[in-house]
Amino acid sequence: MFENDAKEWPNAIQAYATAPDLGDEVMWISNTEDRGREWLLRRAALFDRMAHGLIPGYTASTSNAFALASRLMALDGAVVGCNPRAYVRQQYALWATNR
Repeated sequence: MFENDAKEWPNAIQAYATAPDLGDEVMWISNTEDRGREWLLRRAALFDRMAHGLIPGYTASTSNAFALASRLMALDGAVVGCNPRAYVRQQYALWATNR
């Protein structure tokens, strides 16, 4: 996990720079039977991307993005005092770098 250093908390554009396009990500999420951490992370990231306006023509409510992000934090047992959506961005960037 990243430290609490500001340079290690990416904004949405930085975090999702290499994210799959909408169709590929929806297909992966829909077809994955293992609904573990990776599935929740990618789903939370997708909703965050849509709520942030990074996928033209598609939207998600900020409350839905926040709820999914909160679920990921709970699953991880994260005690980081931050916005859950920022946590998703941080964790997605880390996951994308190491996959």
